Amino acid sequence: MDVSLGELPTAPPREVDQLEAHPLPGRPGVRVVGEVTLDTRRVWREALGLLMRQEGTPLHMELSELAFIDVAGVTDLVTAARSRPEAHIVVHRPPPQLTRVLDIFWPGTDGIEVAP
Repeated sequence: MDVSLGELPTAPPREVDQLEAHPLPGRPGVRVVGEVTLDTRRVWREALGLLMRQEGTPLHMELSELAFIDVAGVTDLVTAARSRPEAHIVVHRPPPQLTRVLDIFWPGTDGIEVAP
C-alpha cells in the first residue's frame, strides 16, 4: 500500500510560549506573566537580572499570572538569590511546581521566601 505524504496527518503548528516581565509599581520587584520554558528562558533571565539590579530588600516577584515554570527556571531563581545573598526575594503566588521544585532540590534555601 502506497501512502503519499499529503495523506499523513499533521500536527497543528505549535504556539511559542510567551513570557512578559514588568517592574512592580511602588516596591522593588517584578511581575512575570506567562510560562518559563526553554523557549522563554532568555526573557526569564532578563527579568531576574532586572530584579537583582533593584535597590532595597526584600525584592518581590509577583507570579500569580505565571502558568508554568520548568526546573531550569527555578534553578535560575536560586542562582540569582545566591548571587546577592543580602537581597531577600519574596515570591508571591507562584505556580505549584515552583514550590515543589524548591522543596525537592533546594529545601530551606536562604534568600527565597514563598508567600501565598
